[in-house]
Amino acid sequence: MMSLFVQIAKAFSKHERLLSLGAAVILVVSGILLAMAVVNQNTNIVPDDGGSYTEGVIGQPSFINPLFADASTPDADLTRLLFASAVDMAESIKHSSDFKTWNLRIKDGAVWHDGAPITSDDIIFTVNTIRNTNVLSPLFPEWQNIQPSRISEREVEFDLAAPYSMFENILAGLRPVPKKLFADLSPAHLKLSPYMREPVGSGPFMYDYLKKRHNGFITAYNLKANEEYGAIGPVPHIKNFTINFYENNDNLINAYNLGLVDGFGTSDQTFLDGIKLNSTTLSLPTSKYYALFFNQNANSSLVSKNIRLALSQAIDKKDLVQKIFKGEAFTEYGPIPSSLSSYNPTVEPLIKYDTEEAKTLIAQDGWQLNSGTNSWEKKDKNKMIQLSVTIKFPNDYPLNEIAQYIKDAWNSINVETSISPVDAQHIEDEAIRTRDYEVLLFANIVFPTPDPYSFWHSSQKFYPGLNLSLYDNSLADQIIESIRKIEVGSDRRKTQIDQLQELIADDIPAIFLASPNYFYVHKHNISGINIGTISLPESRFDQVTSWYVKTKRVFK
Repeated sequence: MMSLFVQIAKAFSKHERLLSLGAAVILVVSGILLAMAVVNQNTNIVPDDGGSYTEGVIGQPSFINPLFADASTPDADLTRLLFASAVDMAESIKHSSDFKTWNLRIKDGAVWHDGAPITSDDIIFTVNTIRNTNVLSPLFPEWQNIQPSRISEREVEFDLAAPYSMFENILAGLRPVPKKLFADLSPAHLKLSPYMREPVGSGPFMYDYLKKRHNGFITAYNLKANEEYGAIGPVPHIKNFTINFYENNDNLINAYNLGLVDGFGTSDQTFLDGIKLNSTTLSLPTSKYYALFFNQNANSSLVSKNIRLALSQAIDKKDLVQKIFKGEAFTEYGPIPSSLSSYNPTVEPLIKYDTEEAKTLIAQDGWQLNSGTNSWEKKDKNKMIQLSVTIKFPNDYPLNEIAQYIKDAWNSINVETSISPVDAQHIEDEAIRTRDYEVLLFANIVFPTPDPYSFWHSSQKFYPGLNLSLYDNSLADQIIESIRKIEVGSDRRKTQIDQLQELIADDIPAIFLASPNYFYVHKHNISGINIGTISLPESRFDQVTSWYVKTKRVFK
């Protein structure tokens, strides 16, 4: 057969042979393209297992343990990857009709990274350690009035001091630790355990090794996929997950631009200006909002609703979002962020931007504009007082910029405004603990299933409560207490949350400003990063088991 083709080829002229060769090449290429088209048409691209991913984080881990990990820290990032939550490991969560007793049953086959089974004793030990005042766990306030007890090896019961229909919020934040590793240690020695740096957890990833410099600075934590995680949740596609740590923004950006890091997250939009690589930037909604909280006890002028309304009407929130956040934020009008499904949009028309009406409201409250000083004055107890306010805030981005914007807005309606930045590390001790502020510019973070109690119930007016406006409304208290006794997801609960939002918006104990987006940046050639709404920075890992860096084709 081959000799026949050779004879035919010799019979062709040189020109005919070239034409034949060209036709053959076209035929082969067409066949390949046709085969590729058929494959593409009849298959889908899906995630494949394997590969590695490196994320960059600013700061240093200290205690990689859910008992001690503060929110929004490198510790919280690592514990989110290394430890499963009680909700993750629950086969079922049931409650009594009055929401005071809750039962959690652990999934069959759920194990620690060392292969030992996770039991109710582990959960009870974790809760009781948190409740120990000598441990000083940041989770103590949530668990102080909750008593756990053993039902069986896989079932634990929680007895609450009061009805609480949103107890799953608290369970979602509970990441149990193995009792056998810490039970013999006193509270004073817990932090000395080697398992604070080399943890044994239950999460989708497990500790492999760490790297550090001679000076002790930890440069990286290397984690590997927990192949036994399948009893709790999906086993990660990514098999090696590394977190590199950097001293500051510049070092992280440089590492990313050099290709040493695959991705990173940030709340600081200015951070993105230094990116040089071809990247994908995810702009993600958050359940955090910035607001101005009025302390009427510290400034008698703020007792008047007219004045609070005037100050609110002087702020062009849409302009603020454009100028401070470059449009990467949502304007807010009430105590629940617009990113959440429980948000009530009817609060939006209650406050409008109108500087002239703001001045009219101030005049209606008895203030007169002094043409000489260009400020509002009125007589109080035989002396003239000036309408003035001071805004206190953490000295950090973007609060400095927001405070200056608000100052300019209030000065534009002739309200003398001062701004007072406080060191961000000490804002709680210096201002919030003692409620030492007239107006506090601060952020609140709301659970996806909101519980307004700590932010707006009158019993939480003073520390450690977070009712930063010292809001006191008996009807609001009744609604808040009722919400805690109603089944999550019910129409009655939605009606009451809607009513509460309208009530708070109408009372104006605070001015709700904006909910900023969170940014996650990764290399453009990586397509498998899935992140939903962000509450805390570590929330970016909530769907980490679905992340992937490799793909494959499967037939439809």
